[in-house]
Amino acid sequence: MNPFAIGAFITGLSSAFFGTFVYLKNRKRLENQIFGVMNFSLTVWVINFGFWQLSTDKATAFLFVRLLMTGAIFIPIFYLHFILVFLDLNEKKKKFLIWGYLITFIFLFFNFTPYIVKDLRPVLYFPYWPEGGMLFHFWLLWFLIALSYGLFLLMRKMKELIGIEKERIKYVILAAFLSFFGGLTIFPLWYKIPCPPIGIFVVGLYPIILAFAILRYHLFEIRVLLTELLVVAMGIVLIILPFLMRTFQLRIFTTSIFILFCILGYLLIKTTYQEMERREKLQVAYEELKRLDIAKSEFISIASHQLRTPLSAIKGYLSMILEGSYGKLPEKVKKPMENVFVSNERLIKLVNDILSVSKIEAGEMEMNWKREDLREIIKEVISELSIKAKEKNLYLNFEEPKEFPKVLLDREKIRQVILNLVDNAIRYTQKGGVTVKLQIANGRLQIVVSDTGEGLTKEEKEKLFERFSRGTAGTKFWTEGAGLGLYVARRFVEMHNGKIWAESEGRGKGSTFYVELPMK
Repeated sequence: MNPFAIGAFITGLSSAFFGTFVYLKNRKRLENQIFGVMNFSLTVWVINFGFWQLSTDKATAFLFVRLLMTGAIFIPIFYLHFILVFLDLNEKKKKFLIWGYLITFIFLFFNFTPYIVKDLRPVLYFPYWPEGGMLFHFWLLWFLIALSYGLFLLMRKMKELIGIEKERIKYVILAAFLSFFGGLTIFPLWYKIPCPPIGIFVVGLYPIILAFAILRYHLFEIRVLLTELLVVAMGIVLIILPFLMRTFQLRIFTTSIFILFCILGYLLIKTTYQEMERREKLQVAYEELKRLDIAKSEFISIASHQLRTPLSAIKGYLSMILEGSYGKLPEKVKKPMENVFVSNERLIKLVNDILSVSKIEAGEMEMNWKREDLREIIKEVISELSIKAKEKNLYLNFEEPKEFPKVLLDREKIRQVILNLVDNAIRYTQKGGVTVKLQIANGRLQIVVSDTGEGLTKEEKEKLFERFSRGTAGTKFWTEGAGLGLYVARRFVEMHNGKIWAESEGRGKGSTFYVELPMK
């Protein structure tokens, strides 16, 4: 049998099945309706393509060619209409659709005239291949314009989407490319270009992929339809069984089974529908929570930006007052002003941490990659915090290696990580001190911050790098902390493809924090 006819019949059955399947899933939904009629047009095209390939005389072949063109003429406009509905652009492009349908009916009017197909002639191993009339060239141009425009709209929309919707639209684009390939391999022979119409085999994937794109994220609705079909099919089988039984007892038994199956089948379908409704409500709730989470992040980001400006101004004025720029402060005023300055510094740090968290979670944190010397960054942090360590009679040492390679990193983010770790170590250490090491272990860079402080329990180590998480030592020695510093440090390290962790032998035995970065 002709392989092109077989391919056409398989494609036609596939198109008819998936078109009907999607349509029955939700008959009232416009997207499903347009998909159904589009697949009907495709089915008319390819089924008549198959019969044309099996034709043994010119008159029969001519009939099937014109019938297949009837289906082909409607494919571009139905496809474009489907894309516009799929992208929710139906109302905005209403005038374009009206003109598209008008053009389609003009081509349909001339379909059974020589203006579309004027003759059949032998080409390659095809005894009756069509020769296009004058309007056929314009129809082919319209076909390519419609497909190109639909593909353009899909790709433009995909740039605006994220998550599920973006993945869904990728399948529609894949189907569009397949339709392009299928069409472009079928029509060259009309222009005496010796290219076999292998696209007829590819077009068969087109309705399958589109159906998958429509239904993929509503799979439970498919299960409902399949459940209904299964229950109906089994019901038909069971209702026939009593008529096939030879004894009255067997008829009663099979009838009872049928009645029981009907009751259980009804309960199964009802439960399935209820579960589907619950899933839909959960999906709506999830989308609403996602929207609220985005709004929350935007609010925090804006609020943090607005807070930083006045806090920086307050810091500047307080610094000038404490330095005596506005005259010498009385001793009884100086100490409270120093406390205000420290509180303002603490508030600035909190605002910066909140802003960093909101940027990280919104995916808006930018990286400024440069080759840097980690020794210089650590020495800068040691110099900044040495006064705080001396005030508590703690040592603050840096075991600096003589040679160390420069590393590609974001200086400010890694500096903030080291500053946070050393600052925490000083805060939570009451005697002894803090040691910072820089080393290479297992082919990776390690920054090690060790202290002789309160130490950590196993439970504290597991939650230490989460948001708003603080250890017992934190609430004991520094009640003002918000528990964001280590979370921000972890995220900054992860943005460098590194990892951060803490080790401690237990309460009162000190802690060691490790920051590991790749050698690059």
